[in-house]
Amino acid sequence: MAIKQVKVSVNDLTIGMYVSQLDCAWTHTPFLLQGFQIRTTEDIDTVRHYCDYVFIDTTKGKRPLDAQPPPVAGLSGGTPRNRQRSLQALGQRRLEANEPSPLVVRKGIYTTTVSLRAEMRHAQALLRTLQAQLVQAAKQIAKGRLADYDQLKHSVDGMVESILRCPDAFTWLIRLRQHDQNVHGHSLRSALWAVQFARFVGMDKREIATLCMGTLLKDIGKIRVPAQILRKRNRAPEEEAEYQKFVMHGVDMLRQTRDVEPRVISVVRYHCERMKGSGFPEGLMGSKIPLLARIAGIATVFDAISNPLEAEQPVAPSKAVSLLYDMRATEFQEDLVVQFIQSIGLYPAGTLVELTTGDIGIVVEQHPKSRLTPQVAVLDQNGGDLNRNFLLIDLKEQDAARELLVAGGRDGGLGTERIAIARDLEPTGYDIDVKAISTLFMQAEAERKASFFEQLRDRFRGNS
Repeated sequence: MAIKQVKVSVNDLTIGMYVSQLDCAWTHTPFLLQGFQIRTTEDIDTVRHYCDYVFIDTTKGKRPLDAQPPPVAGLSGGTPRNRQRSLQALGQRRLEANEPSPLVVRKGIYTTTVSLRAEMRHAQALLRTLQAQLVQAAKQIAKGRLADYDQLKHSVDGMVESILRCPDAFTWLIRLRQHDQNVHGHSLRSALWAVQFARFVGMDKREIATLCMGTLLKDIGKIRVPAQILRKRNRAPEEEAEYQKFVMHGVDMLRQTRDVEPRVISVVRYHCERMKGSGFPEGLMGSKIPLLARIAGIATVFDAISNPLEAEQPVAPSKAVSLLYDMRATEFQEDLVVQFIQSIGLYPAGTLVELTTGDIGIVVEQHPKSRLTPQVAVLDQNGGDLNRNFLLIDLKEQDAARELLVAGGRDGGLGTERIAIARDLEPTGYDIDVKAISTLFMQAEAERKASFFEQLRDRFRGNS
């Protein structure tokens, strides 16, 4: 059956329509499939946020004349009095349903001010210190006294500042440590995703620091959960009830230290609550869950489903994003999920990818305004050892990328119309040593700097 497309204003969208085309690129929106059925009013709100008009396929969904208007329609039309009444009705409905207010997004508050290479070494030292302090803090909290909390806060502030300057540096470094058998790895990665999100939406720096600390300490109560229950994948109901006690164990432990701020403890207490009341320990719903805890919950789940140590079957970032998107409006607040996906992009730093040339590479650094064309370290497949050598190309610079690939013996660059990411790959599907690649990357940068200063010296000698 042929597609019958009809252009429709986003203000005329109704439940039951099938959106087949947007007025912008699909990659600039959180919609992961190019074509979807509108099932809820939240779907309509999301489309309105990104588009002015769309095309609908009348063979797969309702036509404009068939569809019924969604509840509380007319927010963008009618008389001022009618619009005011509609807004009041929407506010009342949200209040009655415990629906949280839409997230206030302030884009452009933070910009990348330092290059990845310049920030890497500084972030590396911060990460080592932070990991050591988390181990020490866990021991102290277990004894009821957190003597080094001020030092931990100082390091958290340093982590936040680093991510605000250049978010990809911490992302890349934490990817290096994803295979470390460290109980704090998941909390560190979750804190990274949470802070990146908060940076993206322009939250206040003090709020970001509170969010970071709360996410770092969210699992501290697992110290009191029996190891056999903690490690078990499929728990019996009574075992799951015992496992879920880790949240209140953590709250009690942090309260006893008398050092941790109440708002940090709030993140720990409520990060496992869910929008429709399916979470724990209190089964809170919607707006009853504090905003920072909602963000920590999203970051936690994203890391759990995308990381080899946390997931039984880890998935590539794009699949993790798809799974997270399916949880919107049920597990998590819709607009928070949408903005979170926008903040991390489909290919975060450290993602293993296949290019349209057939080459395998690792995403090194993203361009904030062009996340589908990052810098990629293309790995050497000729010698059989993917970790031995690499070419660094920038997908934004097509001609330069092609020249580098051809010069490096990658013939796929000749016959490919556009060099781009074809797909991301499962994190455990290849024998990749990210740490070795990082070492090569840093060595190449050191050599580049040495060469630059040597040229300066030669120029200075020639002028003297």
